[in-house]
Amino acid sequence: MVALTSGVSPTLRLWQVAESCKNYRDAAGLTIEEAAERLRSRSARWSRSKIQRLETRLYAPQPTEIEQLTAGYGVPADEAAALVQMAREARQKGWWQTSAIPKHFQTFVGLEAAATEIRQFDLALIPGLLQTSDYARALMAAIEPATPPDVLEHLVAGRMSRQQVLTRADPPHLSVIMSEAVLHCQVGSRRVWRGQLERLLEAIDSQNIVIQILPFTAGPHPGLEGSFEVLSLPDLACDVGFAEGTIGSLYMESPEDVRRCVMRFATLSTVALLPDASAALVSSVLKEYQ
Repeated sequence: MVALTSGVSPTLRLWQVAESCKNYRDAAGLTIEEAAERLRSRSARWSRSKIQRLETRLYAPQPTEIEQLTAGYGVPADEAAALVQMAREARQKGWWQTSAIPKHFQTFVGLEAAATEIRQFDLALIPGLLQTSDYARALMAAIEPATPPDVLEHLVAGRMSRQQVLTRADPPHLSVIMSEAVLHCQVGSRRVWRGQLERLLEAIDSQNIVIQILPFTAGPHPGLEGSFEVLSLPDLACDVGFAEGTIGSLYMESPEDVRRCVMRFATLSTVALLPDASAALVSSVLKEYQ
């Protein structure tokens, strides 16, 4: 069972609760219909749809509901108590749920905040965790020119808050691969772009960050279909793949889809420049702006 820690992400807790509830139901040999019938003897509010919503993370259960569920499934007392505590934590609010982080992106930020490893490939932009505030501001203004200045500043502040994950006591290992095209797409003024390139060089020197540049000379590669990320999260059965686009966010959770993302990232890392050569390439571009 999950070891409880302070400062845990409520988003991760919700995912852990949902996965645990499904696993306990499976261990009890119950279908969703059978589980609902058994739990209705403890509360008339249980139904097939409620269990489905719980197991698919569409509903954050009350601690008392988890007490009923674990009793109905025959979960050992110590594991039941741990799951009840997880349910309490899942109903708390993370900072990303009370900030200007777009609603469709809040789940991802909640998972990112709890990740032990982040692997990211980007075809066109500097990843959000490595952006300067000036770069982020110029980028957001270019993508959504009609954004009011005060809203823009809140969005920038939210993106900067995300970066605290890299400086926490136990930061995740961040592996980033970027297309060389990113280095030739100036965002903002020359001063803004210079500052962003300098930030990349600083990040390359961090112990928990690896940055590789995928050169134009690599030719066709598995990343041509678009940017993606893979998050490794504690106490979940499988890593989570993620891609963001104009129409919204896409989570890849099946073992097959996640494996495809992991294999693509591994292939990209072998054809990308090594970190030292990547730093040299960034430095050569930076010289043009000094």
